[in-house]
Amino acid sequence: MSEKEWKVKGPLELDDEKWALKFSRAANIQYELNHLHPSQLERKRELLQELFGQIGENTEVLLPFYCNVGTNIKIGNGSFINVNNNYLDTDLIEIGDYTLLAQGVNIICANHPVSTKERIVPVDDELDDGSYSYIDEDGNFDDSLEYTFVNTRSPVKIGDRCWIGANAVILPGVTIGDNVVIGSGSIVTKDIPSNSIAVGNPARVIRQND
Repeated sequence: MSEKEWKVKGPLELDDEKWALKFSRAANIQYELNHLHPSQLERKRELLQELFGQIGENTEVLLPFYCNVGTNIKIGNGSFINVNNNYLDTDLIEIGDYTLLAQGVNIICANHPVSTKERIVPVDDELDDGSYSYIDEDGNFDDSLEYTFVNTRSPVKIGDRCWIGANAVILPGVTIGDNVVIGSGSIVTKDIPSNSIAVGNPARVIRQND
């Protein structure tokens, strides 16, 4: 099964032991990490190395920092992550070398189908057979059944020497090239080529970055 075909009924941390352990591990590490005294620099580095799949030399992460899994995050050398970054890393997040992420950046790998009948499905797998027998001709769901939602995921990659502005949101499946600037508050819905500046909602390239 390819990553784009990956589908799991949620909520992940409640319904799947493997995911529950990943979420619990990350939550425990982050709790200690985000409650450290500013003087505890050595312990902070130890916890970041334990949390992430990879963190390069001279990379700085300001606290508080939040994520779902942690081990799906790989950060290169000399990068800087400002306060209140939040990563929904149900898939791989790669951040290159010497990349700046300003305060409040959200990187999101987790997703859900847009279609309501594909997103909201019966908990009972026997009823969830693709026939949608629980939905009448007017689109009403059978209220006597218990439902849950479907999760999907896609990786996110950010290249070297990028600058992601404050409160930017990077959505699932996006690849941002090298030497890219993303304007503050932008919502990045599709790939951004190297050596460019992109702003807006949705983010669009406005010019080349020399």
